[in-house]
Amino acid sequence: MDWHAEDASWSNRDFGIFQYEQRRTVVLRKLESNPTVVRSELRDKQEWEDWFCYDAPSTNPTESGLYVALCSRATPVFEGSDMPVTNVPVTSDTWERLTREFLIHREIRRPISRGVDYFTSHRERDKGGESKIYFVARMSASLPKDLALSVTYIPSKDTTFAVIYGCNEEQMQDIEQRINKAGDKTKFPLLMVGLLAELERERLLDEAEDLIDDFTLRSDYFDSESNKIAADISNEKTQEYVSLCFKSRSLMDHIKAVKHQLAKLIAEIDNFAIEGKRTRRFHKHGALMKNKVLDIIDECEFHRHATLMKKRVLDIIDEYDVKINECKMIVEDTTLATQTAYNQIARMDSAINTMIARQAKLEGTQMRSIALLTMIYLPFSSVAAIFSMDMFDWKPQTGGSVVSKYIWVFAAFATGLTAITFFAWYHITSRHDQIKPDASWEQGKLV
Repeated sequence: MDWHAEDASWSNRDFGIFQYEQRRTVVLRKLESNPTVVRSELRDKQEWEDWFCYDAPSTNPTESGLYVALCSRATPVFEGSDMPVTNVPVTSDTWERLTREFLIHREIRRPISRGVDYFTSHRERDKGGESKIYFVARMSASLPKDLALSVTYIPSKDTTFAVIYGCNEEQMQDIEQRINKAGDKTKFPLLMVGLLAELERERLLDEAEDLIDDFTLRSDYFDSESNKIAADISNEKTQEYVSLCFKSRSLMDHIKAVKHQLAKLIAEIDNFAIEGKRTRRFHKHGALMKNKVLDIIDECEFHRHATLMKKRVLDIIDEYDVKINECKMIVEDTTLATQTAYNQIARMDSAINTMIARQAKLEGTQMRSIALLTMIYLPFSSVAAIFSMDMFDWKPQTGGSVVSKYIWVFAAFATGLTAITFFAWYHITSRHDQIKPDASWEQGKLV
């Protein structure tokens, strides 16, 4: 069984999963003693060294707060395609140090390299007995603007460390604004996971809206008469409708996968509100709880944040259900419209075939009449033509012959021309029979 990694220490193999390139990283810090969010923008190794010396969590280990590192996404090699989130914006030695400062668990290596929707959590105690709670989340890489997240919460210090991988400029601004507006909710350890769920919601709803708009542009065409659809349908239009159905089905599957991860998040919220808070209380106030009044107030705030987050997640799930129904509607309506068009085409083909059959029957009747007349008149005309030739002398002189001695010339030419005619007919008809299957095969191949 592929167990979760219990050893939080990183190996060279773990570091080898990532690609390293120096570029901009935004670090946000919200300490309990300061209500404002401190923003640091780091670009090279020297700026990181200065940050480690003056602003890193290890420089003030006694004060609780929230630390968030927003890793920018690398510039894409090809236009229209995103670089993987495993490309971190620091050097390898800076990243190794950052994993220690932010207590990043090596469990992130599994979902960040797989690129599928993912959420998990686990709890550990280090050798000193201090407990740590880890959360790992991942957006699917099958859609653009995917992100990955690793969170570490230390109950004894009431401090949360988070790293978000693969942020573009818009996402960085959005995350920073949300953290600034969070207020005292930054103390809730699952805040960053909920923030990732919000970003995933925006991403999926944008995809759904684009799909619905694309379907709406074709709705007038679907609402038109079936004769018009049958007349206008083509291989290109058919491919567009098939692509629309595939996109709808793919988006439905994607939303269902995200819903499954949100269900795990809800279970974690319920579990964390009980077990996580209990662990937090023990480490923060001691077994005898020196200040019960402050602890009760803090307990109520913690439970309120969990309740609000659970309610918001349930609202997101409801929105996903609506979008799933809309995607089903697109698939069903598109399938019905194309099926109606093809049925109309089949009926039109049937009517044309019936008309052709009637015309062929009429022409066959006419040809039979012509053949009957030919059988009646051909013998008479043939006899008349033969006996009207100069080959016969019906009043020969004495000693003369009725039939000319050159009658063999007539017989030879008649026989030769007949043979040539039959040979030409056989050659043309046999060649036509050989070419016809190849032509039909080529036609089927083009279609």
